[in-house]
Amino acid sequence: MCCSVKATASPIFTFANQAGPDMLETTLVALQDIMLDKVLDEAGRKILCSEFSKIMQQGYTYLPSGICVSSMNRLVSYEQDSAWKVLNDNDANHCLAFMFINRSFV
Repeated sequence: MCCSVKATASPIFTFANQAGPDMLETTLVALQDIMLDKVLDEAGRKILCSEFSKIMQQGYTYLPSGICVSSMNRLVSYEQDSAWKVLNDNDANHCLAFMFINRSFV
């Protein structure tokens, strides 16, 4: 799943393969109404904040297992999350991509 990285707004999901909307129990169209900070639990938000500079400098990071929340308020556990920055054609930051590995509803 990809989310925006605008400095002036909360990150929102902008694109995903079908596994993303399935995990968040939404549609591709409604995906853009979901903010990243509403999906990650408090621990996940803290870890992402602490790793954000590493993502921006190194280009990626691996995040530990955690819990996120679907749009239907169901808990989804995952074993690992990979996060990396995506650049546009001008090598400027375009978005962050996330891959939740071995996810399942709790």
